[in-house]
Amino acid sequence: MKKVIAILVVVLLAVMAFFYFGIYSEGTRAGTIIKVSKRGTIFKTHEGQLNVNAFGAVKGKGGLNESFEFSIPENPELLKKIDGLIGQPVRLSYEEKYFLFPWLGETKYLVTDVELNADASSSESSYPRH
Repeated sequence: MKKVIAILVVVLLAVMAFFYFGIYSEGTRAGTIIKVSKRGTIFKTHEGQLNVNAFGAVKGKGGLNESFEFSIPENPELLKKIDGLIGQPVRLSYEEKYFLFPWLGETKYLVTDVELNADASSSESSYPRH
């Protein structure tokens, strides 16, 4: 009986570790950071919103605004970097988690890096306008 309980505990810990450390996908999104806030009832986490311009999505319009919600892990250096780039064209690198833990954030998307998108002004002009 003790062996069965020990095996169940090990399996449960392995599953929890997989959900905590496992990464479903990794990616990069470009746009403009429009909001960063610290919120939550029990666990205060930093959350942000990226305005992604989807050019050509609507015929006859210049572009369609779409937002990407993300969480910022407890990393003061990364938070300061993101806060300094609000309103500028950026590229956000992120990891999508399998499962959301409330102390990590409100979204499954955890930002790992941010950088100024220097070629945003030149690439925006290359999109065809109808």
